[in-house]
Amino acid sequence: MMSTNAESKTFEARHQMAFHALEDLVPEDHLLRKIDRHIDFSFIYGLVEDVYCLDNGRPSIDPVTLIKIPIIQYLFGIPSMRQTIQEIQVNVAYRWFLGLSLTDPVPHFSTFGKNYKRRFEGTSIAQQIFSQILTQCFEADMIDSKAIFIDGTHVKACANGRKYTNEEVLIQAKWLADEMLEAVQEDREIHGKKPLKNTEKESSTKSQKISPNDPEAGWFHKGDHKQVFAYNVQTACDRNGWVLGYSVHSGNTHDTQAFPSLFEKIIPFNPTYIIADAGYKTPTIAQFLLKQEITPVFPYTRPRRKPENREIVYDEYYDCYLDENNIVYRYTTTNRKGYREYKAFGQEKSKRVITRHVWQEALETCEDIRHSDGMRELYRERKESVERLFGTAKEHHGFRYTHLIGKALMEFKAGLTFACLNMKKLANILEMRS
Repeated sequence: MMSTNAESKTFEARHQMAFHALEDLVPEDHLLRKIDRHIDFSFIYGLVEDVYCLDNGRPSIDPVTLIKIPIIQYLFGIPSMRQTIQEIQVNVAYRWFLGLSLTDPVPHFSTFGKNYKRRFEGTSIAQQIFSQILTQCFEADMIDSKAIFIDGTHVKACANGRKYTNEEVLIQAKWLADEMLEAVQEDREIHGKKPLKNTEKESSTKSQKISPNDPEAGWFHKGDHKQVFAYNVQTACDRNGWVLGYSVHSGNTHDTQAFPSLFEKIIPFNPTYIIADAGYKTPTIAQFLLKQEITPVFPYTRPRRKPENREIVYDEYYDCYLDENNIVYRYTTTNRKGYREYKAFGQEKSKRVITRHVWQEALETCEDIRHSDGMRELYRERKESVERLFGTAKEHHGFRYTHLIGKALMEFKAGLTFACLNMKKLANILEMRS
């Protein structure tokens, strides 16, 4: 009897008719309400003006509505566009945010993909949206760009790690290669050596795993437990976790090779400090940042010399090394790779060669900076800024992996995801202030 009554009440509830405004069905403290109150999306019309025709063809979906659909996807970490459309169909808050009534049809899940292909492919629409949201954050006086924290994270690509081909690819030229050669020639001249001949060799190649499904993804392996095709997303943020810039690279791109692209995005903010982990602690990056009058803050790293060379001491005045047996190693030459070579002579002659980078002094300056007042505390803020940023993106915004194929779509995902992180933070803070 009780079961029959329960079924009857359920039936009545499901078929009950009532008059409600959609506005009344969305909770006042819902995140989308806060975003709608405090984030201005009208800039989107200006961004897409050139790809829409006002007097030709069928009526199109409103551009703001079209862009808001993937914003909902990345804001709430929904895995795919198909599932996002399914959620919009039944979620009144999503419908309210998009400006759809309870009876309005929801666009087909392929609609955004087709519009992206026809209108936005080859454009920087996601980067422009990210920049516009970031501008609103600056206008709200939220960002402190004096100290910028940088790091990279890997996003698993939509590619089977067991299916690949081995292909020969060109080795990427080292960053600042011309400046390095110039420094080598200058160092040789100071030491009375002839300049190196300018021999131009053909570009060398290396064997690399290529995914047939996503050739632009790179084979990423971190130790023995993690080997997948992935993308390397370089990110910069301030001490409070506001994303200031990003760049996307294949998964096998080292942080040092990806650094120049990211630096171009953050140099307009005129940072005083750039804080980075040990992956960026190289003579080239140290020399470059110091030359730009930016203070690099790096962590302690173990000496990278061979075990037998760890007890040696460099004498700057005499430009020589002294080993544990008091044997003196004197300068002999500077090679093309940017290293001075030191050897022992006379009765103490040995095959042992000690090397020193021509920009080693820059790294030593970084060590002095590391021991300066406040620098250790500043470096510790990484875990509360950029590392927390990555954790939030992966845990709540679907940034562990991507179903999209190709670097361009990965850049789109990264741009909108970071825009969502900034707008969520901005909306919540402005809501508390109001």
